[in-house]
Amino acid sequence: MTDFFNYGDARSNDAGEVDLTVLKGLSEADWETVVTAARYIHFLAGERLIEAGQTDNGVYILVSGTVEVIGKGGFGGEKVIAEIHEGSVFGELAFFDAQPRSAGIRARTDGEVIHLTHEGFDRIAEANPALANRLIFDMGRVLAYRFRKAVAAIL
Repeated sequence: MTDFFNYGDARSNDAGEVDLTVLKGLSEADWETVVTAARYIHFLAGERLIEAGQTDNGVYILVSGTVEVIGKGGFGGEKVIAEIHEGSVFGELAFFDAQPRSAGIRARTDGEVIHLTHEGFDRIAEANPALANRLIFDMGRVLAYRFRKAVAAIL
């Protein structure tokens, strides 16, 4: 029987840090399946990858580099809400609910992302259902962590 909720080393470590990496330890063949179904994008430090309010049903897997989540600050300015590191995802909310982006994303360093749309995900699911299942559960784990962190900040 498959253990759908076994995330192995993707849970909290002894220091309480949460590993937000998706598709950790994926085989080269499985990565090829993901990359073939998606679009590879190179970006430069300071570049905007997502604007708040933008519509796009894709999720971004951060292959290399660091990005920051940008929200509205005081007096019409911006503030950095969070930093996302290599191996994690961003844009997962819009991937799941097809609503406009809730925040902007700006590159802190040069890097690369894989942009995966619903159509690309469907291609992965058709070619390798287990891989698609793993991706959904990994994104769900990241989303749950971020939601819990946001709730803790306002309580």
